[in-house]
Amino acid sequence: MIGRSMYIWKLAPVLAAEGGIIKVVDKARRAKLSALWIKIADGQSEYANITGAMTEKFSNLVQRCHDRGIQVWGWQVPPCATPDIARSEAQQVSRITQQFGLDGIIMDAEGGAEFFQGGVAEAEVYATAMRSIADALQKPLAISSNDIPQNIAGWLPKFNKIAFVANYNFPQVYYGGSPSVNNRLTRAENGNAHVTIPFVPVGAGWIGPGGGCESASACAERAQTFIQLVHDRGYEGYSFWHWGGAPLTLWEVFNGTPV
Repeated sequence: MIGRSMYIWKLAPVLAAEGGIIKVVDKARRAKLSALWIKIADGQSEYANITGAMTEKFSNLVQRCHDRGIQVWGWQVPPCATPDIARSEAQQVSRITQQFGLDGIIMDAEGGAEFFQGGVAEAEVYATAMRSIADALQKPLAISSNDIPQNIAGWLPKFNKIAFVANYNFPQVYYGGSPSVNNRLTRAENGNAHVTIPFVPVGAGWIGPGGGCESASACAERAQTFIQLVHDRGYEGYSFWHWGGAPLTLWEVFNGTPV
């Protein structure tokens, strides 16, 4: 079971706002989080969460989480401009996963020129390499992409190449601007019906544009609805984007709501 997870995009501001690693882990425990999903790489480049002074902090966070029964998964944004670059990006994930003892790997492969730059061939090279790495490391592999891949021109064939090698599908169901949570979640289910791996949706846990909620109260209300729908439909779990943007009301929902 995946349970309840939370994305972390920029770790340093989260640590600063919460008062350090111990307080982050304590807060995660109160919120009944089973895993933190933390950004580790942009393509071939290590992300700031694991470089410089953050290297030791990230390693300590992973250890503290493991001590408290919380997994840490790493996510990478793969541009995959060429086949060789796609292979190199996959190898970077392998190295980082081993270095920090991560529990799972997330391919944050999204459509659009600002994200995935390669074609179907590059998607297949990347997917094949990532599947081989996950098997060798004995780690679960997930894709987290646009929740309705058909809506992005030319993305579906590339999405399929990557999704079909994964163990889990973490679609980004950012319902903040949708008529209802049920409307957006159902559309995401329909858009991913051909992907037979477990469906683990990611809810909107921030305030703002791009699918975020209108207010703190709306974020909390919609999160409650989202969690109930996930429960009613029998999914293995769910996650939210993202810790750094989550209002206090969302944490209150976590603290007071069974997984």
